[in-house]
Amino acid sequence: MYDVITIGSNTIDAFVYTEKAESISIKTISSEVQFLSYPLGSKLVVNELDFFTGGGGTNTAVSLSRLGLKTAYIGKVGSDTNGQKILNELKTEGIEFLGFECTNPEDKTGYSIILDSLERKRTILTYRGVNDSLAESEIDFKKIDTKWLYASSMLGKSLNTLEKVIDFASSRKIKILLNPNNYLCENGGALLKNILLNTDILVLNYEEASLLVPGNKNTENILKSLKKLGPQRVIITNGAYPIYLLDNDGTFYTVYPMDIKILEVTGAGDSFSSSFLAGIIKTGDVEFSLKLAITNSHSVLQYKGAKNNLLNYDNALRSLNDNSIIIKKGIYK
Repeated sequence: MYDVITIGSNTIDAFVYTEKAESISIKTISSEVQFLSYPLGSKLVVNELDFFTGGGGTNTAVSLSRLGLKTAYIGKVGSDTNGQKILNELKTEGIEFLGFECTNPEDKTGYSIILDSLERKRTILTYRGVNDSLAESEIDFKKIDTKWLYASSMLGKSLNTLEKVIDFASSRKIKILLNPNNYLCENGGALLKNILLNTDILVLNYEEASLLVPGNKNTENILKSLKKLGPQRVIITNGAYPIYLLDNDGTFYTVYPMDIKILEVTGAGDSFSSSFLAGIIKTGDVEFSLKLAITNSHSVLQYKGAKNNLLNYDNALRSLNDNSIIIKKGIYK
């Protein structure tokens, strides 16, 4: 039996840094939107270029494995060198692959290009590849023997497969953490209705939460509305702003991020939610789990790449004890 099986996307991430990137703002009566811009028709020099693996499914699998949990991953990889790179990394990290490896050369692994701005705010160009075509028939359900299922966002045919996996997990009393993206949330609770009813922990950011329960600005009410959809615990993150949790006993928590120098934000959300889950599995203590989540996500924020500075459990404990993380019961600013 595994401690956790993750299901979600896998990608190769290309990080592109150029000094010619500029930010522009366009204002309307009701909003202001920022855009990343480049001079049209120019040939720009790239100052830095890095390639790392990414994707919510593998990011969280590596995080959980490094924190000492027996972990497996369900996803779909293409028949290319990028797919082999992802499979090799999973093997190196001690993670069993329970997904589907394509054999058709036309089936490509997911790929993302992360464009950086002067303000260190990213824009991501994503090629989904085979991530959206995982079929139910491509999974061996007999191998889904685990205490927890970590479900990150999937689209297309893969979303239908995700629902089947969650139904299977729920029927076998496997606990579920769900971390949906904007696309799933903007379609409202109806799309996620059955999934949310079977969810033990729901983790999402403020924008995603507002899309899932629209028309509500008050954080406490958003948390309550989300909990009514089925999850036992709800966590809302919001970048550099406080993190809020509504526990299964009705207790609210406010968690304050530490003041650190942020180099790159890719993967920070995955490290937060997976580390919180690891804390819950290991100790059952909510406050400890929140501190572990802050510690690991802040480690990731200070380096390039979603996995490059994920901590093992001993290092995470040392870092946790060296830092003062403020947690208050109740809703605070």
